[in-house]
Amino acid sequence: MKIDLFLEKIEIGFQSLIGFSIVGLLGMLLGIFFFSLLLYIISYEKKDKKISNLPVNGLSDIGDPVEANINLARSFIEMSEFEKAYDCLKKITVHKDDLTTKQLERFNFLKNKIEESKNG
Repeated sequence: MKIDLFLEKIEIGFQSLIGFSIVGLLGMLLGIFFFSLLLYIISYEKKDKKISNLPVNGLSDIGDPVEANINLARSFIEMSEFEKAYDCLKKITVHKDDLTTKQLERFNFLKNKIEESKNG
């Protein structure tokens, strides 16, 4: 099927739908409006409620809070946010008896990095 015949069929179908022919600038603007409306309807997504209010005790279902705090501390150190990194490490000290050897090594390494940054 040729594209011009296809477009003509669409035009005739639209004319029969609304009952009259719209040509020229008004037809073009109306077509752009309907096309934009169609794109808006297709791309519309319902916005989710903010999930930042999750309780801290519910994080164990998502992942290990110790690992999360170690990774956050490492990221904060890379961004030179040493106070925030220290706060993350303080949260880990509550679980210090339950740490694996690998976690304990990373904890001590990050703690030394923070102390080095404070000393100079």
